[in-house]
Amino acid sequence: MLDIVELSRLQFALTAMYHFLFVPLTLGMAFLLAIMETVYVLSGKQIYKDMTKFWGKLFGINFALGVATGLTMEFQFGTNWSYYSHYVGDIFGAPLAIEGLMAFFLESTFVGLFFFGWDRLGKVQHMCVTWLVALGSNLSALWILVANGWMQNPIASDFNFETMRMEMVSFSELVLNPVAQVKFVHTVASGYVTGAMFILGISAWYMLKGRDFAFAKRSFAIAAQLRYGCCSVLLLFWVMNPATKWATCRKPNWLLLKPSGKRNLRLLPLLCSAFLIRKRRRTNLRFRSLTHWASLQRVPWIPRLSA
Repeated sequence: MLDIVELSRLQFALTAMYHFLFVPLTLGMAFLLAIMETVYVLSGKQIYKDMTKFWGKLFGINFALGVATGLTMEFQFGTNWSYYSHYVGDIFGAPLAIEGLMAFFLESTFVGLFFFGWDRLGKVQHMCVTWLVALGSNLSALWILVANGWMQNPIASDFNFETMRMEMVSFSELVLNPVAQVKFVHTVASGYVTGAMFILGISAWYMLKGRDFAFAKRSFAIAAQLRYGCCSVLLLFWVMNPATKWATCRKPNWLLLKPSGKRNLRLLPLLCSAFLIRKRRRTNLRFRSLTHWASLQRVPWIPRLSA
């Protein structure tokens, strides 16, 4: 029988998973809309304006669903985890408050101008509005991931014995948390890839059906360039940035061992996913259960490209 804690965890997990179905698409499509409208302003071709309007409608539906699920998730910090909010609210609440006052209000305000300002704003003005929507979505991801990064790597904080609460020591150290930096680049770039794949899939279907071929071809070209660019950035960021390997390899990953039910295992450095570059040597790997990785003393990591 599940107790109140397990039920609260289950409810919050389901809400978070449902919310994150819409977040990557919002990040990616907002940036792609800004690129499409910029091309329209620079070239003056009507087809790019039609592309921005068409994909903007799908973006609006996704944005509305993301806001609804995100607000529900934030309310659960108070309804399900009220003591946690009290205990670390001085640290955890600061980036969330900044996200609401800075990023969410910015994004929400200019989303309205994006949809209803086509006939009321000039071309350059409307393009700036679209870029501000993209900026707001990225700032929203930044501050939320700063809070999430502190949960994974709780630095810049100290316990106050008088108030019996955790209190912030350095705001700059909190923002520059290496785990938060890694999560931000990974999440935003992955969101761009997701948005690009969404447009690529629909554009490919249009081209296969022979419908609006010129429209679909141009949408496909823009999305494909962004996708391959972001994939390259993710790969280079992983190989060249030491903080990435520190955040993923040196921090114990409890989540991978949870499904097995074994919580008392001695955790060792773990690499979730990697590829090996060997010279004149063939490497065969057999993947077993998740707990099998805990027995590995060392996992080869990807050598630097600069080496």
